[in-house]
Amino acid sequence: MTAPEKKYSKRVDIYSAKLGIYTRKGSSLGNYKLLVFFSGIAAAVILYIFNQLIFMLAQLIVFTAAFIYLAVIHNKIIKRKIYTSAMLQINKMCLKRINGKWTEFSDTGEEFENHEHNYTYDLDIFGKSSLFQMINMTSTYSGRHKLAELLLNPLDNRKAISERQKAVTELSGKLAFRHRMLSNALISNKNISLLEDEEKNNEGRQTGSAYGSKKKSRTLLDTMNKPEDIYGWAKQENKLYSSVGFKILIIVLPAVTIISLMLAIIGVVSVLLPAAGFIIQFLMLAYRVNFRNKSFETVEKYANTLKVYSAVLKQFESERFESAYINGLKNSLKGKSEEPAWKQIDRLSKLWELIANRYNFLHAVVNAATLWDFHCLVSLEKWKMTSGRFVEEWFDIIGEMEALSSMSVLSHDHPEFIMPEIAEDLSSGICAEQLGHPLLDKNRKCNDISFDSRQPILLITGSNMSGKSTFLRTVGISLILSNLGMPVCAKAFSCPVLKVYACMRTSDNLGQNISSFYAELLRVKMVVEAVDRDERVFFLLDEIFKGTNSADRHIGAKMLIKQLDKKAAWGMVSTHDLELADLEQESNGHIRNYHFKEYYNDNKIYFDYLLRRGVSDTRNAIYLMRMAGVSVEEQE
Repeated sequence: MTAPEKKYSKRVDIYSAKLGIYTRKGSSLGNYKLLVFFSGIAAAVILYIFNQLIFMLAQLIVFTAAFIYLAVIHNKIIKRKIYTSAMLQINKMCLKRINGKWTEFSDTGEEFENHEHNYTYDLDIFGKSSLFQMINMTSTYSGRHKLAELLLNPLDNRKAISERQKAVTELSGKLAFRHRMLSNALISNKNISLLEDEEKNNEGRQTGSAYGSKKKSRTLLDTMNKPEDIYGWAKQENKLYSSVGFKILIIVLPAVTIISLMLAIIGVVSVLLPAAGFIIQFLMLAYRVNFRNKSFETVEKYANTLKVYSAVLKQFESERFESAYINGLKNSLKGKSEEPAWKQIDRLSKLWELIANRYNFLHAVVNAATLWDFHCLVSLEKWKMTSGRFVEEWFDIIGEMEALSSMSVLSHDHPEFIMPEIAEDLSSGICAEQLGHPLLDKNRKCNDISFDSRQPILLITGSNMSGKSTFLRTVGISLILSNLGMPVCAKAFSCPVLKVYACMRTSDNLGQNISSFYAELLRVKMVVEAVDRDERVFFLLDEIFKGTNSADRHIGAKMLIKQLDKKAAWGMVSTHDLELADLEQESNGHIRNYHFKEYYNDNKIYFDYLLRRGVSDTRNAIYLMRMAGVSVEEQE
């Protein structure tokens, strides 16, 4: 058991025990409250019957005080229980991740998949069993989309990568901070599950069902509202609600109306005067009522979201950091206001609590008498004038912090991973020692590899299923992680900043009338155009031109590799075409041959996934066909 796994297991045990304690205490306090309530009522009735009014009043005060005391304690226990439950879920989730069960997480980020992107589809950045699914620890819409944005756009200079590395390294050591940041969403949104399958199974055990609960659990993704509406609302100004005259009107008019009503009751003034006042107020409330309701609905829609963002901001602003990059984000929150950003959002949340009174059955009466809705709108307008223009920036900063926290998961959960050394230029090349794929665990095999300007291209041969494609993806995703400022799965890794282009997964598209071969040509064109733009390209070509006949495939692949070599591109090519191995001699060693191989034992095939120098001398297609049930006769 690794150190992080022990830590998560210990935390799960601690929070499980605490949750049991708080559950029992909460149940007991609930019973005590009922006992005090009914005992107080019974005692009051008995004392009233015996005409002991003074004692009745005294005992009511005592029992009421006792009930209030128990209610306060009960609320504290409930809050602790909710927090403990959230932390328990988070640590169970982390334990599943470190045990290799992260592919069960519900959020795969599949909507961010882009088959036209230069590497994300080929290197499993989004979708099922992807990097996003593995590391995502975001709880807000801004955080989730910022994480996707960062994964889509690696950094392109050494200084920025170095700053990101320091930020990620520091956050990896702040486990409690990262978990509390995620817990805010679970606390603010009821019935949210991070472990959907486990929750269903638990419900099934409780109900006696072998299939668990059929009810779909709500996930964090279900609570994430797009913030565009709140951005637009926060920046929208309404001069009427900010004008001094209107503010005076909504105070003076209800006051005059209520005073005149009281005077009319005692006969000092005519009832027509308060009636006229109420009619004017009613007409004011009826004017543009839909517009007014829309403002209220916007704040209502984001009520829980605002609570989450406020809690995350409070935690972020209260935490101390050493990273210059993170402190830069923190300083950006201050703006021109001395009031912390979290307090400003918290004020908006409290305004919503006042607005929520609109759903009270007495609201219509109170609103007609006091113009309550207008007072709420004036308060909202005041908030927008002082804080509204900063909302989008605050949300973006929260998003970036959540994204960075997610990117630090690899560093914490895999202390054996290392931060790569980023070179300023190409002279030092790429050097990897014991490089493995970060998304593989038990079946991971590691290999050494190196590239430099004298030997920039590797040609990988090998039989089917021997590990060629996986190794290309291993090198590709390691370069991406390096440019993202994240650790790589290696004993040592150094590289310059390179832009990765992959052509590994291509398929036809009936909707666009594109064949698989033409789709592959479009990917190759992307690589060639990038090289022509003098970008620092690292290409990954898997079974190039596999969609055409063997003669054209060989000629086309040979011409393409020579073209890329001539233009000083770096990269890797996997192929079954052993004749391409002649390129090593023709290129004077610029192109090097490596291979994977299999071996047989007791008529069974095995793969060791170890990279070897030279050209493959084995093949296994006939053997695999027979395993699949295809009858193949030996050729004489």
